[in-house]
Amino acid sequence: MASKRHAAHPGAVAAAAVALAGAAAGAKLVHGRRAAAARATADRVYRLRRDELVADGIRRIVRGQLDSAHEQLDGAHEQLDGAHEQLDGAHEQLDGASERRLGEAVHETRKHLKRLRAVLRLTRGAIGEQAYERESSAFRTAGRRLSARRDATVLVQTLEDLCERFAEELAPTASAGLREQLGVDHERSLTAMAQGGADIRGALAAIDEARLRAPGWSFATGGFGALGPGMRRIYRRGRGRMRKACSDPTTENLHEARKRVKDLWYAAQIMEQAAPKRMKKLASDAHRVADLLGDDHDLAVLRDYAEGHAQCFEDDRERQALLAVIDARRRALQRKALKRGRRLYERSPKRFVTKIERGWVKRAGERPRPGCA
Repeated sequence: MASKRHAAHPGAVAAAAVALAGAAAGAKLVHGRRAAAARATADRVYRLRRDELVADGIRRIVRGQLDSAHEQLDGAHEQLDGAHEQLDGAHEQLDGASERRLGEAVHETRKHLKRLRAVLRLTRGAIGEQAYERESSAFRTAGRRLSARRDATVLVQTLEDLCERFAEELAPTASAGLREQLGVDHERSLTAMAQGGADIRGALAAIDEARLRAPGWSFATGGFGALGPGMRRIYRRGRGRMRKACSDPTTENLHEARKRVKDLWYAAQIMEQAAPKRMKKLASDAHRVADLLGDDHDLAVLRDYAEGHAQCFEDDRERQALLAVIDARRRALQRKALKRGRRLYERSPKRFVTKIERGWVKRAGERPRPGCA
């Protein structure tokens, strides 16, 4: 009798079994989602793998950058729809949280588009001129739709960093008027982007069309033959631009050198498996030079802005003081950038690419796979 009193009711047993099965199914679903997310993240890694054909790897990289750009921009578009309803009727300003989200989305999308254009330059000979021109135009146009928002943000940050660095040289009120005007322009750019979101939608449409084309990219050559000529061209062009910037450091020449250094940085990331240690160092060195030249360019744009907004200064001596510290900071940045830039491009293009090819072939010999052929 005792055993009957303590025996579980059949219904309770069934319920427990269902609960356990549900918990197991839920755990499996969570695990599956995490695994899928991990695979998606791995698929978006911006470098070729040793176990994939070059053509497959490039298409994967392109697809990953386009998918990431789409997610960033689509999220920004949804935020704009909500933020548009939050616009203050009197001031027509976005709230701080919406502003930050929009700024981050636009910034990240522009980075993805720049990486995509670097992929095109690296594989130009393999994919053909027609495909190169078509995709390059699409990515460039999408990026330009978002550039105004980025430029307004950068000028505000550049001025703040400059005033902090040269706090002793600049009076607290020296840049107050300019800072206020930059803030107004910054808010106007955000509001213009929020009102209807035409630029966001246009860039998003260009990205979505490119996503449809990406799986159809065809390659005339494979292995190092698909990448070597592009890498040599990237290095040769960058070397020429850096030499020109060193001999004549105008704002335009320095900016052009920076763009070509960024191509080298991105290409080194893609081809990391050719010689991991060497290519990581190359990417790091190029990144550093690009950052220095980028900071210099931002200051050049700020200088032009200050020159064109003399009314923002109560006293012209304050404006001249600001211009003086801008010039001093630019000289210091240029010295560092050009010194590192000369070292970055010290080899001839032929020697540079030959060393990378040797690393590529050596690693292919250690582990013969189609992607390294």
